[in-house]
Amino acid sequence: MSPPVPSSLSQIEFEETPRLTTATCDKELQDHRRLVNDLFQADGMDLEACVTKQLRALNILGLTFQDAGAINRNERNEIIHNSCFYLSLATSYLCGLGALSVHDNEGSTPSGNNGGNIINLNEKEEDQLLVGDTALMLKRTIEAAVVKAHPEWVLQGKVGEEVQAFSDFLVYTLDSQTLLSDWAVIVFDATSGFCDIYKGLNYDKQKSNQANTITLRYIPGHYQALVPANANLHRPTLSDITARLDDLGVFYVITDGRS
Repeated sequence: MSPPVPSSLSQIEFEETPRLTTATCDKELQDHRRLVNDLFQADGMDLEACVTKQLRALNILGLTFQDAGAINRNERNEIIHNSCFYLSLATSYLCGLGALSVHDNEGSTPSGNNGGNIINLNEKEEDQLLVGDTALMLKRTIEAAVVKAHPEWVLQGKVGEEVQAFSDFLVYTLDSQTLLSDWAVIVFDATSGFCDIYKGLNYDKQKSNQANTITLRYIPGHYQALVPANANLHRPTLSDITARLDDLGVFYVITDGRS
């Protein structure tokens, strides 16, 4: 979860790398909703109203959640658990590119003939393979940047093959020479109604009509991809997202990549 938000601000921009948040601690994850409630009550904010505003924003933006699971395989074809963050990143990224045929939670594909849903096992399996490969690539890219900044975290068990990752890790990739520096990742916290936005250094250099955004939903201990609700909707740009958040009074933080 994110740090408490001053009641007078709906957007805060950080120019320095923020500290890892309480979401990185297993004990605090177990009490996530209680902690969020405490923070919001201390600041005199209505938690339920904040959550409702976020849901309205997602509805207006045409985004719905798609669970990508938490199990992947590594280069040696060994099972990796606790991979929901990377699988969700990959699913949102690939859906936005139009690279996946599956667009709903049941693993079905919109029909071009009658508007209904048809389960195509071959397409589903291909999607799963592509998502898995992309998720593993993102895991290697992100964790390499984290370990470069904090090599001691490997011995401390904060980074590893079976260790759950969190969106805080993205701060170490925003100014990197990887594809993530071209993108903005928006994480909607379903418990607090708050949003964390991680904006890559090169995001603003992309074409104005190119929506280089990856959208995720965070529930205590788990990530899900947020994807267009149907095949006719386009991925919203970062300006689209922040405009809706501002209109509805949804609190968010933007963390920028640094030069």
